[in-house]
Order: sequence, then C-alpha cells, then structure tokens
Amino acid sequence: MPNTFIDNRDAWLRMSDIDYLGQFVKVWLAFNAWYRSAYTENQDRKIINEIKWQGNPILSRLRPLLERDSDDAAQFRAEIALLHHRLEGYELFSGKGVEKTRISFANIFLRERPPLAKTNNYYGYEFKVERLANKQVNTEVKRNSSGVVVFQHNQANYTLADLEAQAGFSQTLSPTQQGVLRQLYAEVSPNWVENLLTYQDPATAVDIECGAYRFKCGKNALFAGMVEVLYQMRCILFHGELAPSKDAIACYEPAYRLVRRFLDCVT
Repeated sequence: MPNTFIDNRDAWLRMSDIDYLGQFVKVWLAFNAWYRSAYTENQDRKIINEIKWQGNPILSRLRPLLERDSDDAAQFRAEIALLHHRLEGYELFSGKGVEKTRISFANIFLRERPPLAKTNNYYGYEFKVERLANKQVNTEVKRNSSGVVVFQHNQANYTLADLEAQAGFSQTLSPTQQGVLRQLYAEVSPNWVENLLTYQDPATAVDIECGAYRFKCGKNALFAGMVEVLYQMRCILFHGELAPSKDAIACYEPAYRLVRRFLDCVT
C-alpha cells in the first residue's frame, strides 16, 4: 500500500525549492527599469560600465561597505564570498568561440583602456606595440645597433591569434623574443582584465576580506568586478546560454541577493 505521507513530503519538499533563476530575472528587470530611467545611454553594456566606476546611488552606498565594520557590511561581503565560492565550484561561461570566457572573480573584465603604447629593450632589440584610437595595432621589433626592423605587423583590430599566425613571428623571432612581444601585446589590450584575488591596486593597500576569501584588489576594483560578474550572469541567462542545472541555479542565489541590494539603494 503506498505511503501517501511520504509522497506528500516529497512533493511539498520539491515545491519548497526557491527558483533563484526566476527571482534573479525579476530583480534584474526592476534594476533594468531603474537604470534605463536614470541614464540617457541606450546600450546596457555602456550603462553597466558607467555604474561600475562613475558616481551613482548604488556605488555610493555599497562600495563603502567593502571596508566598513558593521553587520550589514559583513553580510554584504559574505554574499560576495558565496558568489565567488559557487562560481569557483561550478563553471559558468559567457560568450562564444574565441570570445568564450569563464565567469570568475579570478579573471574579470573591469573596463576599457584608452589607446596605449608599450616598448621594451631586450638583449639588443627594441620591441614596440602601439594600440591607436582607431583600434589599429602596430607591432615592431628592430635591432638597436642598426635600426633594422626584423619584424613588423599592422592590424585593424587587437587580435593575438592573428599576430602569432604571421610567418615572421615564428620564423624570425626566437621563442624568448616571442614571449617578450606577447607580454607587451597583453599590456596594451583594450580590455582591463584582472584576478581580483591577487591584483593589488597601487592606489590602495587595503585588502578586502569576504568570508574566507581575501581580495587584494581594493574596494574600487572589487565593486566593479562584482557588477561585471552579475551582468555576465544576466547575459547568459537572458540569452538562453545557461543550462539550468542544480549547481548553476545555486550560483544565482547570492547573485539574486546582490542585485536585490542594488534595488534597495535606488528605491
């Protein structure tokens, strides 16, 4: 004879699970409605970039909590710690193809960089990589003694794979020289990407303790990184890229709570 009490228990238990994906969608839509009203810019990406760094009610209220000593501040940092923990325990990816990256505080986009040029003199050679305002990237390696250019490549856009595919890169440059050029190339990247647990902001020496984790990046980069992580999680969910497994849904529990905090700052 079936045990209806056990069946009822299991049914109610399944119904008690909180749909954090649905909850996240709801709070993000409310957040979206706020920033669409507060900003004249039409593109979500550009607005999020503004929220990460420029003055606004969310930044003004939440960023100080990263260094403040209070119960609310400790809870806020604990929510960031749980989000980091869940993302380290389960891989969520954003983007497609060569642009596909894992969503992680250990490798997160912070903001775009202005045009930049970098040089390095190494064992008689001058290495130079310059990224221009029109997105073009010019790369050159020449001998210091004679000024003879041994490698040169001009690109319409920043693409490491294209640079490495050039015949002169592998045939003319030694493996060590290739490494020097790759390092310079990374330094002029149009995107500022950091590991927030190890990157140290030269403007602040204060580490941020979030639960069991210590972020060395300071409050400015950590706040920006948190907003970026949440935005990337929003994108993969809204664009249908997320496979809704139990572990994936668990990542959205702290994410929901953090976006809910955003709304508390503007309502």
